[in-house]
Amino acid sequence: MQKSYCYFNGKIVLADKAFLHPDDLGILRGFGVFDVLKTANGKIFLFDKHFKRLSDSAASLGIKLPVSKEEIVEAIKILIKKNKINEASIRIVLTGGRMSASDGMHFDFDTPTFYILVSEFKPLAKELFERGVKLAAVDYNRDMAETKTLNYIMAVREINKRQAKEKFFEILYVSGDGVLEAATSNFFAFVGSKLVAPKEGILKGITRNLVIDLAKKEFEVEERKLTVDELESASEAFIAATNKDILPVVKIDKLKIGSGKPGKNTKRLMRIFEEFLKNY
Repeated sequence: MQKSYCYFNGKIVLADKAFLHPDDLGILRGFGVFDVLKTANGKIFLFDKHFKRLSDSAASLGIKLPVSKEEIVEAIKILIKKNKINEASIRIVLTGGRMSASDGMHFDFDTPTFYILVSEFKPLAKELFERGVKLAAVDYNRDMAETKTLNYIMAVREINKRQAKEKFFEILYVSGDGVLEAATSNFFAFVGSKLVAPKEGILKGITRNLVIDLAKKEFEVEERKLTVDELESASEAFIAATNKDILPVVKIDKLKIGSGKPGKNTKRLMRIFEEFLKNY
């Protein structure tokens, strides 16, 4: 079995030798942030935007980011080479580090925990893009939605509880009468001739923002509240994320979206996005 390496607190080490201390606040309190990136044609995709989001997320929790942009890039390049990876999936994690008081609520700003994991990027199965996927709705509004924190407690609970009874691809968060986002993706719907992207109470993903920029060249785009009732008349829907690109949504719980198949507008955007990746 091939050895796997990671970057852990300033050093490249074997992944099975990198251990968090039991009193790390990332474990005790879920106190930390992360980001997920990938490579495209051997280049880190939209790295500057991901780094800014990581920096902003760290600042919002008051956690020190102990490495520079250049140091992260260099570490990723080393890990890709040492792990013999072609196209990479990259996960960067930053926690408050070890607790500095027995109440488990305090930490030392100067000693965070920081690590990078790199693995071979595995695209989703082709048939998911061809057939589309089903989402399962949950009434939930994430705390600090615009910060990419480690807290995915609702998504993990609901996926493990509900997938024992029904088949679906991902959780969709709704709040009251508003549609928000999927657990690890942003949500979009074509309502009439317009592409609607929920605006408030969400993490505005890097891929989301790219999709909006690309879509504006072809469609009228509205960033606004998307109501649950509007899903009844939506002709198409999709989710978007770093590790999913653009993935059609054809059903939400028992509600069929449009014809129940990936629509022409979504397919058009998928082709545009694929071309962007190819030429990156």
